[in-house]
Amino acid sequence: MKKKPAIGVIGAGMIGDVHVENIRKDGRADVTWIAARTEKTLKSKLNKYQIEHGALDYREMLEDDSVDALIIASPPNTHLTMLKDALAAGKHVLLEKPMVTNPQELIELVAEVEKYPDLLVLECSCRHARLQPKFRFIKQMIDEGTLGEVYHIHHNHLMRGTFIEYNPAAAWAHQKKLSGGGPFIDWGVYDLSFHLGLFNDVPQIKEVRSFTRNGLKHFSDSNFKSDVEEHGAAYLEFDTGLTYYYERGSGVHAEVPNETRIYGTKGSLRFAFCSWDPPEVEYFTFDPEGNEVTEKITVDMSSHTEDNFEMARHFIDCLVDGVEPHMTVPLAAKHLEILFKILK
Repeated sequence: MKKKPAIGVIGAGMIGDVHVENIRKDGRADVTWIAARTEKTLKSKLNKYQIEHGALDYREMLEDDSVDALIIASPPNTHLTMLKDALAAGKHVLLEKPMVTNPQELIELVAEVEKYPDLLVLECSCRHARLQPKFRFIKQMIDEGTLGEVYHIHHNHLMRGTFIEYNPAAAWAHQKKLSGGGPFIDWGVYDLSFHLGLFNDVPQIKEVRSFTRNGLKHFSDSNFKSDVEEHGAAYLEFDTGLTYYYERGSGVHAEVPNETRIYGTKGSLRFAFCSWDPPEVEYFTFDPEGNEVTEKITVDMSSHTEDNFEMARHFIDCLVDGVEPHMTVPLAAKHLEILFKILK
């Protein structure tokens, strides 16, 4: 793509704002359209960002031949229809996570994307995972054989807070038919993007055993109802022999920091994978004499800006320079399929 791409953003909520601000910050593309649900929100965002075109019906921007790409940042239950319309109009797409809300829609979405091999569709779960230095550092250790054969992953993160405290305008996130699920869907796409990406996404899921619970969180508004999972855990087995104990919670009566442990036949690691977590990775092994060795390695994060900006930059890299996307729809679908199995 030789000209400066023109991008339309569907969704004027919190994450829509994030995308607009970071595309503008990058400077190699222009946001020329925004679609919002209400007239009040639309006028506010057009004025705030000085965007030329706005619509209450996103399909208006599809008719503009100057628009090269769309960012779909609306609630997940709208994604499939919007993606179909965008691809039929010949637009490239950055698709927010989760892509869809159920396994049936996932099958349909993957099949739809396969009809348009010349269009870029980038999914956002590489945001907190594959676009940051910790991922590249740990993957290099594994690729170089430092850990030997990796046979088990342990990951947990439990919080008392829920999505609505983080984003009060997003009550839809607590309705399964609109969101697809709770913390496993909201954060699980990042967890699997990071952890399975360390092994080039080679392991194929063989068995899933899990539990989930909800009804744990008491909301201040007694009329507010949430039907998504709040706590759950899964034991995953893959065809390579890799196993993975995985626990997530949001709305749980506990606070357990984000932590990953990776166990290999020559050594093991302990770390928190998010870019805002401490940059240290703990490496445990034995020396040739059998003595215990513990090394705390600080990952250089100086090249990393902010995760959402890295996401915008990667999307524009793909559009402008033809860079291979870090998270294609078929790959993201593999992760989402596992998460749906956990919630089944």
